[in-house]
Amino acid sequence: HTHYIYIIIMTTTVVCHVPSSSIVGSALGGKSSLVVTAENDGVLLHKTSSLSSLKDVNDDDEKVNTFFRSWRASRDENVKFAHPCVYDGITRTYFGCTTTKTTTKTTASSGKEDVLRRDNFTYPPEYLDLGPRIKKALVESNEFDPEMYDLVCDVRSPSEYKDDHVPFAISTPVLSDQQREEIGTMYVQVDPFEAKKLGAKLTSENLSKILEEHFLHLPKTTKVCVYCFRGGERSLSLAHVLSRIGFDVSYVPGGYKKYRETTLKYLKEEAAKFRYHVVAGKTGCAKGKLLDALEKRGAQVIDLERFAEHRGSVLGEDPENGFVGQPSQKMFDSRLAHKMRKFDEKRVIFVEGESSMIGKVQIPTMTWKRMGEGKATILSIPMEHRVKWIRQNYEHFETTEVPRLLEKLQVLEKRVGNERVNQWRSLVAEKKWDQFVEEILVHHYDRAYDQASKRSRPNDFDEESGERKGADQGGADELFLENLEEQTYDKAAEDLMEKYDKVL
Repeated sequence: HTHYIYIIIMTTTVVCHVPSSSIVGSALGGKSSLVVTAENDGVLLHKTSSLSSLKDVNDDDEKVNTFFRSWRASRDENVKFAHPCVYDGITRTYFGCTTTKTTTKTTASSGKEDVLRRDNFTYPPEYLDLGPRIKKALVESNEFDPEMYDLVCDVRSPSEYKDDHVPFAISTPVLSDQQREEIGTMYVQVDPFEAKKLGAKLTSENLSKILEEHFLHLPKTTKVCVYCFRGGERSLSLAHVLSRIGFDVSYVPGGYKKYRETTLKYLKEEAAKFRYHVVAGKTGCAKGKLLDALEKRGAQVIDLERFAEHRGSVLGEDPENGFVGQPSQKMFDSRLAHKMRKFDEKRVIFVEGESSMIGKVQIPTMTWKRMGEGKATILSIPMEHRVKWIRQNYEHFETTEVPRLLEKLQVLEKRVGNERVNQWRSLVAEKKWDQFVEEILVHHYDRAYDQASKRSRPNDFDEESGERKGADQGGADELFLENLEEQTYDKAAEDLMEKYDKVL
């Protein structure tokens, strides 16, 4: 028997004269795709999953043209023009010639008819069939997690990687910054084809170095994810080589650009679903130590200062990164979003009370808003232990970084006056460190904390008197710890979790 099937693709309609048991094409439209087959003298329509346009199925429109050219040229009843392939439960449509037989079965539980086939699709004879070797890693999916891969390779240039990258990714640039600039200039000013030739030459040389440095010692079972800026030539160059070797390879469609869009969307929309409990307190109360104790006990904790590589004050530069500066805003966002994606929305997140700016990076608007709406606990410890904690964590200012300390003190002249800063300089010169630390805490940090608290958490203060409300009046709880001992902070963490970390 013969059927006449209308295949509607975009704005073109073609009538195909085909025998039964042949797959003849697909009709694309809206948010889904119907794969049309002629099976046992009948027509079956198989609905695929969420395809918004032809480009969701094919890389470019040239494949559509190939489809029609093939049909017009052959007029052969035995030529099948399109077929569904099932990968990870998703039906995708590919254009080309095939002799694949399609069988059907009915699922007992659902009663729905599924299309099943062996993966023996072949391209038209004039094309080389490279097979399904590279999978797609969709960064916009909730299931995407860079930690599920053994290696995540960022093939962009070193400067792009430094600005921001997917967490846990390593830098494997297929083009250096200079090479990328050179090829880009040639592409625009000389000729795209000449630029591609040079790009291929340089990429091939760099791929050899990447393989030698990162892959020669790895087993075949290694799972690799590769991405570039848009998910194009740079990422596919490495992904193709790795896939031909035999590694388990995925690449990111849309590349870093799609990842960044997904991160911003998450911080804007998903962050609103979380509840926060703020651990507040004056400088030197070891709030970070309490957060560490909470995390060790299994609480959901975000250490904003650690992500920002800054301790949130004029003296807050992190010596652990060699004073090279903070990460970019993009990097801070990526670290925050990655941590939050692992959290349970039904549990509270413990976070240190901060200003909206931590050094040069800004806490995302929605996160900052939800922190201000959450409950707070104000931590305090005796002054002698505050001084001890500051000296312990800022030891570099007493040894190798005294000139840097004096430079930072100059910045404070506008806030506390020249006379006060000169007194501090004298204490530094005389190495009276305990007295210096207590002086700067009382006359600068404590005052700054009081002012910042009223700005960031106005609901904790009485509108008329300006005094802080008690916990029974809807204000913050207070937590006084007598010392800096580990067991003291561990017990405090246990009490906080018992009181606030309850699943809603």
